[in-house]
Formats: sequence, C-alpha cells, structure tokens
Amino acid sequence: MKDILINHLKKTPAFYLLFSGGFDSCSILGCALEAGLDVRPVWIDNGFNRVTENEIREQAANMGCENLEIIPMTPESKVLGNPVDRCFHCKGQLINPLITRKNIPVFDGTNSSDSENYRPGVKALRKGGVRSPLAEVSITKEQARTLAITMGADPLIANMEGCLATRFNYNLNITHERLQVIRDIEQTILKATGDYHLRCRMDDEDHLRIECRDKATFIKLIDPDFRTHIVEKGKQIATFVTLDLEGARKNAFDKKLGL
Repeated sequence: MKDILINHLKKTPAFYLLFSGGFDSCSILGCALEAGLDVRPVWIDNGFNRVTENEIREQAANMGCENLEIIPMTPESKVLGNPVDRCFHCKGQLINPLITRKNIPVFDGTNSSDSENYRPGVKALRKGGVRSPLAEVSITKEQARTLAITMGADPLIANMEGCLATRFNYNLNITHERLQVIRDIEQTILKATGDYHLRCRMDDEDHLRIECRDKATFIKLIDPDFRTHIVEKGKQIATFVTLDLEGARKNAFDKKLGL
C-alpha cells in the first residue's frame, strides 16, 4: 500500500498538500517525504477546526515536516449562512489561496471511502483542480489510517480532525459564540472520556444534542455534577441540552436530505 502511494506521488515531484493533521493527509505527507518529494503542507485555519495550531504543528513534525504553512481565514457570509451546499462554498474558499498561485498542483486527503457520503466539498475540489491521490489509487479510510500510524502520526491528534460546521443543522446560522460553546463542550467531554467519536450538534435555535459512542461516556454524561457542568455550558446558546440515545453516527443532517 505504501509503495503504491509513493510510486503514484512520484509522478508529481512538487505539490501543495491541504494538511488537516488527520490520518489521510498524514499518510500522503509521510509518503511524500520518504520519497524525497517537494511537498508543501498547508493548514488553513477558518475557525471550524477541532484541532489547535500547536497540535497541527506537532503532527506535521511527527511526520518529519518542519515547513508547515498556516493561513488564517474568515469564513464568508455564504458559508456562515449554512445552506445545504455549505461545504461546496467553504471548500471553494479554503482552496482559493493555493489554486490561485498556479505554480504547482494542489493535493488533498480525500480517500476512496469518501465517495460513499454526501460530499459537496469534493465537487468544489474538482472544480478547482485539486487532486486526491488516495482516491486515485483506491486507498480507503482504514488503509490510510494504518499507513499514517506506521509512519509516525499521533492517533490522538489525528482523531481530533473534524469540522465543527458539520455540528449545525442546515440553514441554522454558524456564529462565533455557537462555535466556541460547541468546541468547549466537546473538549470538556474529550478530556474526561477520550471518546473522539462524540459530537455536540445544534439541531435548531433551542436544542443542543450530544452524540457519543462509548458506554463509559454515556455514564459520565449522566453523572449529576458533570451533567450540570455540560448543561450550563450548553445553555449559553440553547434552551435544551440533550443526550442522543442512538449514539454517535454519520451526520444525520445529510441523511435528512435523502442523500
């Protein structure tokens, strides 16, 4: 698997890499560096990330890279309005600083498993000419995970990858205050449980809903003191803070669209 990816990457000796710190982009970065290619990883911070700047720098260093470029970005109003094709507009804005340089290609970490989901962001990638080498050689999410770990990626940081914009039901405005509360709730539960599959989602103006996977996390969330602490945080932006009995799963907001 590693040799297949390395040989494929060698066809493009220099490229930008949209680096998220997750397993997919780590596998590409690690293979590119091992092959001696001119890979230029870029992390674009639009405020939707669960991972921090220090963590993203640490992850790049884990892969042997010290030249990570960081580009701060403010999401456009179209993105913050959160339409059903939000990811198309968001991804288009994210890739713009790189595709407009027009000196070398831009790669991202989309894998072959991603085609199974509703991905308007991938449409923006293709429109902008961004390539996805993992998908091109049919490497799945699990295969990329295994490859990244064997090459030095820290799973704790990689598991922090995730876009907090997906926590909002479509057409519900994404605001700085709401993002901060949702991030704070997730970080608090993460530190207490280590359940990286948890999600705190905002269904509407009144309801926050927490999804988690591990039984221990459910038990922690109904502990009276911890529950009160989480509810107090959630009530900064919602009337009700609820625990989803179905547990963590793929974004049901997408399924509601029939996609």
